[in-house]
Amino acid sequence: MISVLNEGLTCQTAGLLDQTGYEISATVDNPLLLSECKELVQFLGDYVAAGNAIQSGEIVKYGYWLVKVNLDDRRRLVFWEYNPEATDFVLGVSSTVSHWRDQHQICQKVDAVFSPPRLDQLVVISDGVYEGDEVEGVRYPSPDHMSGWWLTTDRFNGDTSTLKTVHAHHVSARRPDLAKFLALPFGYRFFSPQSDVWFDRKVADAES
Repeated sequence: MISVLNEGLTCQTAGLLDQTGYEISATVDNPLLLSECKELVQFLGDYVAAGNAIQSGEIVKYGYWLVKVNLDDRRRLVFWEYNPEATDFVLGVSSTVSHWRDQHQICQKVDAVFSPPRLDQLVVISDGVYEGDEVEGVRYPSPDHMSGWWLTTDRFNGDTSTLKTVHAHHVSARRPDLAKFLALPFGYRFFSPQSDVWFDRKVADAES
């Protein structure tokens, strides 16, 4: 039986070392994230205990974000996560578990399936999104390279030639307030900052 203990802001498995040669450890920067940190460590600990090997240097997708584990000199696989710009890995899992918590809360609020995009999938945006304007979002069924999300503001005049595509991680870096909506599945719409969320059957039935 794998258990997870926490010391300060670090959560770590207890009981894996004899079986696998290492324990699993993750750290957050806020005590309010300890519950989600423990959930992450428990999930990966159970996964490894079931016979699924994780190697040092391996990158794992956890919800919306990417984490990497590195073996330290204390025989711990320590979690690192992508920075907000997705350019490098930094120690800890605060962004990872924050996205996990916030996106699950939005999906649970409207009884929607948790369906986060990949960080490399594309989002369609209009002028005003990066500038902090109010945003209307809609997620269409889309090909694999697209997230399905279209994010527009009042600056959009209907001319699709003015729209541009950016990677999902660029949206969450420039507009962290919008990241919580991105795990809503195809067919959902939202308004922000009002946090109005609803399902649109016509959107869900649109061809990709």
